[in-house]
Amino acid sequence: MKQFSYALRDLSRSYKKLFSIIITLFISLFILSLIINLETGLKKELQNNAKVLLGGDFEVDTRTKQINPNFLNELKKKSIVSSTIEFSTMLTGSLTDETNAFFIRLKAVDDQYPLYGRVFSEPQNAMQRLQSEVNTIVVNRKIFETLNLKVNDTVYVKQAPFKVVGYVEAVPDLGRALLFGDFAIVSNRAFEKLNVTSIGSFVNYEYKVKAPNEDVLKFVFEKLKEFPTYKIRLPENAANNLKRLISNFSEFLSLVSISAMLIAGIGISNTLISFINQKNVSIAIMKSIGFKSRDIKQIFYIEILLLLFFITTLAYAMSLLIIPQANHFITNLGLSLESQFSFYNYGLILMTGFLVVIIFCIPTVSSIEQIKATSLFRNIFQLTRFQLGTKNIFLMLICLITLLGIFLLRSDKLYYTATYFIFFFVFCGIFYLLSKTIIYVLKHFKKFHFLPLRFAVRNIIQDRSVFPITVVSLGIGATLLLTLTLVGTNFKRELEKSIPEIAPDFFYVSIQKDVKDNFINYLNKQDPDLKYETVPIAPASVAKINGIDPLTYIKPTNDSFWVLERDRRISWSNIPPEDNPIVAGEWFDLESDKLQISLDAKVARNFGVNLNDQLTLKIYGREMTGVVTSLRKVDYRDLSINFAMIINPNFANKLPHEYIATAKFSDKKYINEAKLVQNFPNISGIKVSTYLGKITDLVNKIFMAVVIISSVVVIVGLMVIGSAVIVQARIGIYQNLIFKILGLRSGKLIQANLIEFLITYISIFMIAGIFGIFTSEFVIETIFRLGWQLEFVPVLNVLIVIGALTLILILVNTYRFLKPSVYPMVRNE
Repeated sequence: MKQFSYALRDLSRSYKKLFSIIITLFISLFILSLIINLETGLKKELQNNAKVLLGGDFEVDTRTKQINPNFLNELKKKSIVSSTIEFSTMLTGSLTDETNAFFIRLKAVDDQYPLYGRVFSEPQNAMQRLQSEVNTIVVNRKIFETLNLKVNDTVYVKQAPFKVVGYVEAVPDLGRALLFGDFAIVSNRAFEKLNVTSIGSFVNYEYKVKAPNEDVLKFVFEKLKEFPTYKIRLPENAANNLKRLISNFSEFLSLVSISAMLIAGIGISNTLISFINQKNVSIAIMKSIGFKSRDIKQIFYIEILLLLFFITTLAYAMSLLIIPQANHFITNLGLSLESQFSFYNYGLILMTGFLVVIIFCIPTVSSIEQIKATSLFRNIFQLTRFQLGTKNIFLMLICLITLLGIFLLRSDKLYYTATYFIFFFVFCGIFYLLSKTIIYVLKHFKKFHFLPLRFAVRNIIQDRSVFPITVVSLGIGATLLLTLTLVGTNFKRELEKSIPEIAPDFFYVSIQKDVKDNFINYLNKQDPDLKYETVPIAPASVAKINGIDPLTYIKPTNDSFWVLERDRRISWSNIPPEDNPIVAGEWFDLESDKLQISLDAKVARNFGVNLNDQLTLKIYGREMTGVVTSLRKVDYRDLSINFAMIINPNFANKLPHEYIATAKFSDKKYINEAKLVQNFPNISGIKVSTYLGKITDLVNKIFMAVVIISSVVVIVGLMVIGSAVIVQARIGIYQNLIFKILGLRSGKLIQANLIEFLITYISIFMIAGIFGIFTSEFVIETIFRLGWQLEFVPVLNVLIVIGALTLILILVNTYRFLKPSVYPMVRNE
């Protein structure tokens, strides 16, 4: 208790001297709190609204076929069932005029829809009119505004007229395509009048169930033994893609925030050693009256931990106040975030802060042992140094391993998280070695005749130089910001320029065999220089891998889990696609009628599939087992027609199938979507540029958020540098006094600071630039599989901004100590 009372008293008097610790810790902990609370809030909101997002207590998915009528009747006797059908088609505002055409996901619903939640429409009675009136439709707001529609206007789906009774603001069940693309809603009765095929239109029959008890779910599970092609989706499986996006985004930002905290730790140790040096006399007095070094260290630890507790609580509370503001950005998801205190999250943030603080305080607080009571009688001021010993290094490593373990255990992407930390510490080590190398070289250089240059070199090579701290802090911050800037600019360039140049203008789906030739002839008449590609397709899903259901051991976090979600489209070909080189195995035996499969090499690696392994595909409800004969490197970058699975033609030709096509026009003037719908009402055209625009908009928002969060690392680094400059300036105040007595002007010292800055700046940004270029190229080409190109303008912008801020910070903090008062210091006051 005595140490605690001493710590409280000392902290109340000296907290201003620890201001840089307070600010850097607060910024880092606030960002971490905000990220973790946002992730928790979003996931909890998804969990609480799981039934709303799914549309029922559970869902029976019969894929491309309607449910067995007897099964449906039995189910309706036990529960409330809402039948929905989703499929892809085209919607236009006119059959005669040249008007906009939309590729949409059309949702057909019955009068029970929605079982949970509500549809927000304008006018409010739009959904009631949808069920009570014949051939009515509700479109999403974008279609309504783009076509300049009014209530009771007419639009056309597959040349069939539909009266628009309103537009939808939001739907409770997001569906697979409703979140990102354009959509519309019709009644089930209207769907029956449309000629919809099951392959190219991507039809999916879903039956949402609102059950009074768990017996209904047990009944369905038993019934599914008779219908093995049916699948059950539970509320916890709703919005899996959205959950993965939230987890990945949150995880990356958490890693950035912990980077900021580790850099802040450098500032903590530097500020704390300065604080201890300022209390040199006080500590010596305490030792002279009987305090042991252990007791004094306990006092300092209590002070730091009290500060940490206060800062963590304040940062966590402020993050909770910010959380509701995020609702402005997720209105289209139908979610509403609320601030809620979580002991787990608060404990996690407090533990993270505690570990970081302890790691950097151990060698600093241990330096108290260097201060002796006898120094009081010698009238000397001996600066303490960081005290690293075997015991201290061991304790620091334990804390560091614990800190990394916390983030690794929370990670869904263990490989990427581990790689991030490895790169972070390797880069820290390289920047530290760089600073030591420069110091070593300057120490062995010949003497300089230019006085400011001599002062600059002296400042760099002296024992308590801020040079290593500046190089490490600013080097890591600049590397991270440069990497993210280059990743963002390359990603945007690929989406806005490179991909559109090589990507087709349109994807065409639902091409029946009997109209394929006529359709291609029609496109060729429009544009004689048309480039097109057509391939056959059939629906299939992976039922078993080597006789085992893959869903029993492959987790949703697997990068290739999308292959197992619902039906995929498969194709066949006599030769390998040009942009799909075979990396293992051989192409098909074209004379064999047994099922052979060529698999995406990345998918195979993620699923643990090798050559000659068996894959059981469910094709049109029948399970067929084939052998993996080859692995391909599939390049999805150009948005051409690609398939994760391709089968041998001799087997596939027996299957019912349709065609999918791509077309790239020589001139945009040949594109007329409305005429296409008029001539081929069953064929749907997907305009690639529309989706690329939406992706670009989303990427821009994500990139902006990432850059803002990442800038925190630079800000914290600058604050660390600022505190280090202040410490060095205070140590050099006696030197400045001597310069003043000798008549040396402040201008020479400022010139020295400028030269010191240039040496630091050039050394840091040469290495940071190389690291940023290397890392961004690795991320773009290896992870995103896109083309990388060095963009000089954004790199120069980042370097100039960081350099200018650093220079201003150094000059301002140094100038404060350039003109000390002579007489008080001569008197040793």
